[in-house]
Amino acid sequence: MHGFVWNVDPNIFVIGPIRLRYYGILLAITLLVGYYFFQKQMKKYGYSEEVSMDFLFWGILSTFIGARLAHCYFYETSHFINNPLEVLKIWKGGISSHGATVGLFISAIWFARSRKIPFAILGDGIVFAAALGAILFRIGNFMNSEIVGRVTAVPWGVHFMRYSDNGLYLRHPSQLYEAAGGLIVLLSLFAVEFYLKGKKRPGIFSGVFLIGYFTFRFFVEYFKEFQIDPNNTFPLTMGQCLSIPFVIIGIYILIRSLQLKPEAIELMVVKEVPEKTESKKAAAKKKKTIEKQNKSKQQKKSTAKKGPLK
Repeated sequence: MHGFVWNVDPNIFVIGPIRLRYYGILLAITLLVGYYFFQKQMKKYGYSEEVSMDFLFWGILSTFIGARLAHCYFYETSHFINNPLEVLKIWKGGISSHGATVGLFISAIWFARSRKIPFAILGDGIVFAAALGAILFRIGNFMNSEIVGRVTAVPWGVHFMRYSDNGLYLRHPSQLYEAAGGLIVLLSLFAVEFYLKGKKRPGIFSGVFLIGYFTFRFFVEYFKEFQIDPNNTFPLTMGQCLSIPFVIIGIYILIRSLQLKPEAIELMVVKEVPEKTESKKAAAKKKKTIEKQNKSKQQKKSTAKKGPLK
């Protein structure tokens, strides 16, 4: 048998109904480290940890809803139209990175408007976490022997023994190709951050991520097994069609970011972190109260020294 044999159990351990999977561990790492990246970017523009925490719930919820709905209605349309309640059975698998991105950015637009935060700043915080997720989720897919590549004869091909064909065919490890693309994009974001040397350029990270990741996503589709029956009259897959708009949007965001003038960027920066501002207000109020109390005490002492009027 040529190539590599992959027959790893996706469960780390099973105790009764409780299962700990590699995918779950990678998801937890993405949430923890991704939140750190997000908070770091938001703090750079003067936003407090409270703002980051408020967005965390909505960001996670919208990501999973978008990822699930996009998979169901783009890749298995007829099945889920006829069985709409099947959408809720997330344990059966089926999520889309395009849908995750759309869901995340919709929630970001809503949150940015409700909190009066420039969307470019919020987007720049999100994409570091998104790039990390692109790496770890695809490694999770590899551990699960799912979203496999097409049949190939390359020497690094893999026999996925737990896939539906029981490892009969040698296939591209397309999950690892996409994970490598995510790693290159994440390193590119860090490289841009290093190049800026602390200078603020809202939107630049969002543009780099959208262009880089979805360009990789477009080309990886040539190695991934078809998720829906291919249309021989159309040269592109569904994944490629969905990737093109994100690349175009990324180019637009990057151009707008590079055109921003210093004074416009300065207007986006919060002068004081909200938590600190509240603390200062509370401190000033407390100081004023103490001054009033001291003044009142001094007046009483002055009246006592004068004694009763004669």
